[in-house]
Order: sequence, then structure tokens, then C-alpha cells
Amino acid sequence: MVLFLWSVSVALREGFYQIRRLHQVPCSDCEFFTNDYRLKCTVRPCVACTEDAIGCTDFEPKTYFANSCQQHCSKLQKPYTKIPTINPPATPLATGARAYSPQL
Repeated sequence: MVLFLWSVSVALREGFYQIRRLHQVPCSDCEFFTNDYRLKCTVRPCVACTEDAIGCTDFEPKTYFANSCQQHCSKLQKPYTKIPTINPPATPLATGARAYSPQL
């Protein structure tokens, strides 16, 4: 029983230190961080959001302009269901009405 409690305490302590270490990764506060899963960092994409990014020599703090641009650009993207169609919907042929056909 004592051995079990000791191993649980060691595991918790190691987990706590690992979490503290991962919170030191500066990527989310960097100018080059894109917040996109396909390309997280434009300078060092293989190192982004890993422990190797701690102490990155290319780290640049985010500016106000970069933060506002990312928030503004994300609001501009619309889901595909809300994009209006160019052609008007065709009327059903069962009613005898003609379907819309553009005159050339």
C-alpha cells in the first residue's frame, strides 16, 4: 500500500513539472504563430508548440495590429451554407412552368 501511494505521488509530481514546462512554450504569444493546425509557425513549423520552442531565437511578441487582424479576419470567413447562390432556384417542371434559362 505504501509503495502504491509513493508511486502515485511520484507520478503526480512528474506530471506537475511537465505541465509547468509546457506552459513555458511561448508560441501562442509570438508574431509568427498562425493558430492554424496546418502551419502553426511560419518560421519554424517543425518546432512550433513543442518543448524545443522554449527559448526560440525567432520569437517576436505579438503586436496589437496582428491580434486585431486575426480576430477581424476570422469574422470574415463564412460557412459554406450561408454563401448566397448566384443562380435563382429553378421552378418545378411539374407545375407546367418553365425553368429559368438565361438568354444568350
